[in-house]
Amino acid sequence: ADELMGLAYDNGINFFDTAPVYGFGRSEERLGEILSGVRHQVILATKCGLRWDNRGRVFHDLSSDALHSDIHASLARLKTDYIDLYQIHWPDRRTPLQETMETLNSLKAQGIIRHIGVCNFTAELLTEARQYSDITSVQCLYNMLQQDAAKDLLPCCREHGLGVLCYSPLAQGILGGKFRDDFKPGKHDIRHLNPLFKNTKRFRDAVAFSQSLPEPPAAAALGFLAGQAGVSSILVSMTRPEHVLENIKAIDTP
Repeated sequence: ADELMGLAYDNGINFFDTAPVYGFGRSEERLGEILSGVRHQVILATKCGLRWDNRGRVFHDLSSDALHSDIHASLARLKTDYIDLYQIHWPDRRTPLQETMETLNSLKAQGIIRHIGVCNFTAELLTEARQYSDITSVQCLYNMLQQDAAKDLLPCCREHGLGVLCYSPLAQGILGGKFRDDFKPGKHDIRHLNPLFKNTKRFRDAVAFSQSLPEPPAAAALGFLAGQAGVSSILVSMTRPEHVLENIKAIDTP
């Protein structure tokens, strides 16, 4: 992690996105440790609204009390006194959206967070949230194989000048070109929840599409996103140094 983060930063990557639920706090802790020396040169984004119990069961909670608890825990783990972009991770149907957004407004007024973002919102829910808060960005699932966001969410963001942060740009690895069409995710592999992996025909079609892309397919997939109007950042997971450099090159040449 140290090597990859340092390499990314040295090559111009200055935006890092995480969440408390990733590793149940461990991702934020490592990010805080690694970036502590360059905190004011980077943009840190984290999230709120997904909590867990001592058995590791995750639940939604965007109540005012939960947000205050979440933000202070994130600040401690990230070793910082402010968050550049604080995002609602997933909607919470049990908490009125107005209560959530007004709490975020209060945190912003105090300087604890600089900008408010939302993730996994529909265009309709985004429109409602904008009634209560000045929203900076929307994080959504968007890649060459899963383009539902292009129907109404991305046009809504472009219309109102909101940044778009794309996650799963490689469709959880399919667009990396490494899968055979007989691959089956195990029960502990999060990909077993992805509709692309659940349906055998859809998965085989997706693999065939990936194999039809110019080499390397990951570069084509990232270049596609980088060329879309309104896309501000592409959230790519990287586990090897060569991936960092290859992905930066792909994003720079849409």
